[in-house]
Amino acid sequence: MTYALLLLTVLLGALMGKWLRKSKAFSIKFFLIFSGAYLLGIGVFHLLPEVYEEHSHHYGLMIMAGFFVQLLLEAMSKGLEHGHSHSELFRNKGLPIGVLLGLFLHALIESIPVGSHVNDFSREALFWGLVVHKLPVSIILYNMLCEFSGKWYIVALWLLVFALMAPIGILVGAYLPLFYEHSSEMTAFVFGIFLHISTTILFEGNQSHRFNFTKYGIILFALVIAWLSVSH
Repeated sequence: MTYALLLLTVLLGALMGKWLRKSKAFSIKFFLIFSGAYLLGIGVFHLLPEVYEEHSHHYGLMIMAGFFVQLLLEAMSKGLEHGHSHSELFRNKGLPIGVLLGLFLHALIESIPVGSHVNDFSREALFWGLVVHKLPVSIILYNMLCEFSGKWYIVALWLLVFALMAPIGILVGAYLPLFYEHSSEMTAFVFGIFLHISTTILFEGNQSHRFNFTKYGIILFALVIAWLSVSH
């Protein structure tokens, strides 16, 4: 069921991306804001308290490591995982393999703790974080792929590869002893990744520095859902 839902999320994102290409009246901006606030919420409400139950400062190093690794991945993906496609940078140059590789590595790494985590509550929080995050990214990826190829099977192939990254990451976390034995460290590391993505999305969504009732309403709603989404 876990794997099927992750695959269906990418499929739903592709279908929404196809609809949005035809309908210019709807923006993906609020999907991104919701996903950013939700990732921040599950990190602060569920992952961070659990990581620091052992009162060890080295988890802080893992959080910062995740934050800076995401900076490196973003240099490859050009920020695709938080809403940027930058199609103009690659126009007439073919599919941007480096961008796709950065995105795929990101999707693989962030899913590892779902397989390795020994705490069911945090595993569930991480899983729903992946689902919520993957939907807008799938929409953006679909639209970017359509810019570079008019052949549906090429678009479908790359979307399938992206969809498989999360199940593969979960299997890696579940069956490699290194990750299972250091599940708390991996959770802290992925929280660092989530922290970078969520704050980037929320800061970029307020470049005018004006109070936006719709935006803040979506953020508050996402935080409430994050609080309620996992049993305490």
